[in-house]
Amino acid sequence: MNKPGYIYLQPKYVSKFKCDGKICGANCCSRGWQISIDRRTYKKYSEIESPANELTSKIEYRDDNAGYFMKLEESGRCPFLTEENLCSIQLERGEEFLSDTCLNHPRQLYNFGEVIERTLSITCTLAADLILNSPKIEFEKLPVKLPAWAKGNLTVGGNFVPPELVNYIIPLQLTAVSILQERRLPLDGRLTVLGYYLYQAEETISRGDLNLLDTLNKIYTSEEFFQKQVPMLVTSINFQPLEFAELIFGVFGKIYRDNPDDTSEVNKVYIEKLCRAFGVNFETDEFNFQELAENYFDLGKIREVFVKDYAELFENYLVNDFFGGVYPFKLDATIQQNFAVFVVSFKILELIALSMTAFDNSDGKKLRAEIVEMISDVSIDLNHNAAYLNDIFAAVKDKADITVFMRALLQTI
Repeated sequence: MNKPGYIYLQPKYVSKFKCDGKICGANCCSRGWQISIDRRTYKKYSEIESPANELTSKIEYRDDNAGYFMKLEESGRCPFLTEENLCSIQLERGEEFLSDTCLNHPRQLYNFGEVIERTLSITCTLAADLILNSPKIEFEKLPVKLPAWAKGNLTVGGNFVPPELVNYIIPLQLTAVSILQERRLPLDGRLTVLGYYLYQAEETISRGDLNLLDTLNKIYTSEEFFQKQVPMLVTSINFQPLEFAELIFGVFGKIYRDNPDDTSEVNKVYIEKLCRAFGVNFETDEFNFQELAENYFDLGKIREVFVKDYAELFENYLVNDFFGGVYPFKLDATIQQNFAVFVVSFKILELIALSMTAFDNSDGKKLRAEIVEMISDVSIDLNHNAAYLNDIFAAVKDKADITVFMRALLQTI
């Protein structure tokens, strides 16, 4: 892959990132996450001459064709993590001995022709702080440079972008980013415009008019469109609190009541705050959606201040999640279904953050840091727990009418 012509398209924050387990506590290496070892790295480990190879002895092969994985300690820590939360493999042998997973994380890479999209995963606490507290996410293009030991290898992630759309996905994503960063609109207004844009993009693709995607991108990034059409799009959505309660608390119930074992112990703390804010117990209560809708309405003034105070933070979350998650093709589903999962995932985080704000007396700086930590923690389940995505997808997959879906979640005025 290390050829002339290959470039990284990435947010500028990627170049600033430095991994440091001493600061973050090495969460990625100590929370029981699977640590895969690619075959190239395993071969390198197996060639080390020693009476009892300390590296391969702590690696297992799974017969389900999943490949090689590190044998974690009972605590969930990687066996090569030092007391200072540093990697002993890298300390003793250099980064050329790291597996592709350990070398790249939390970087996410996707290859589209000559362009490699690269972002950071918000599940890394250091990356989350860098991403969410940026004034505004800006992008840059850099030549792909690999160390000599990589021998031209560049590991890139899989995605569900149809082959015929490989040349269109980057302009589509950058148009979406432009919409999400339109600060003349509240976040829910931007999501409304994005929903209509993706709806029209899907219609255009289904007709086979791929050449018209460029025209659509120009329309949705033009000042004339913003001035004349956007106000009508935004006001066309009439938010329905009861439909909101039925959808979003239905998802919460499915995740946290019906499948409690799928929720990490860390995230149960946040759910307790949500239950307190809305006067509900997900484990025992049958939901009174009308009452939940009224409780949400009662938090209106708090939400008004909250949305204003955290607009840039959640804008950065949305931009990073859309671009880094390869939306609207993160899931093997329609574009509108991908959009629905994208919005519901955001609303889960927003609602938990609102609950934290409603009953927290911490100073603004401390509360903001706690919300950043929450987004990183909950995103671990949202991005790495298949049960979460399955539950969210099940809740939205049949909502074919984009306007009905958006009025259940988006408060545009």
